[in-house]
Amino acid sequence: MTLLLVSRLHGQETCDEEVKLLLSPAQVSVAIPALQAHGKTSGRVYFYDTPALDLLSNGVVLRLREHAEIDLTAKLRPPAGETHVDPSGGRERYKCEVDLNNGVEVMSFSVQKDYVDAKVPETGTEVFQLLSAGQKKLLEDSKVTIDWSRVRRVADIRSTSWKTDKKPDLGRLSIELWEWPGGSVLEVSTKVALTAGQSTYSGLKLLAKRQGLALSRDQRSKTAIALRSIAAAH
Repeated sequence: MTLLLVSRLHGQETCDEEVKLLLSPAQVSVAIPALQAHGKTSGRVYFYDTPALDLLSNGVVLRLREHAEIDLTAKLRPPAGETHVDPSGGRERYKCEVDLNNGVEVMSFSVQKDYVDAKVPETGTEVFQLLSAGQKKLLEDSKVTIDWSRVRRVADIRSTSWKTDKKPDLGRLSIELWEWPGGSVLEVSTKVALTAGQSTYSGLKLLAKRQGLALSRDQRSKTAIALRSIAAAH
């Protein structure tokens, strides 16, 4: 019911669903050939928050991602039932998405922009100056109070990604390994229509079982796992 309501509120806007399953990262050398993944790419992912992760706790994610290109993303995961519209009025790269982790669907809204500076920002003040008008409006609409003087780069994560060809009923899978000092997470994901989320999640678990791949005991979002692990270590 919630998802149908969201669809109506957004009118012509289409919210896709990304279904995610975490495998045991120790099995990465087995999982890649078992899932017939290829096209290995490497990069880094940086996150910005307060030392106590106040932004994450309030559903706000600030991320700089280096892969083939570099992009800066402001993402909001609001309380259940709360919706947002494109704060840029169609002028920026806005995305409405449902993230499905551990069978639980959570709405997210994000605005992404290209990042062309060679220097990776360190402080919240630097990040705020880099945000686009749409990203700033999204954060304002969240009603989350952000003390930018306390925000800093809290995570530097090494990312390795692979893709698969399309698989029946699952589509094209993305496999991503995140590694940081003292931890790692391995995620398999695929993007589907809203109506196919739960069946696709069951299909991913069945595929992992058939290939003899162990699931991670922790099925939270990889962002939450990584940031809380890194914060606890410090």
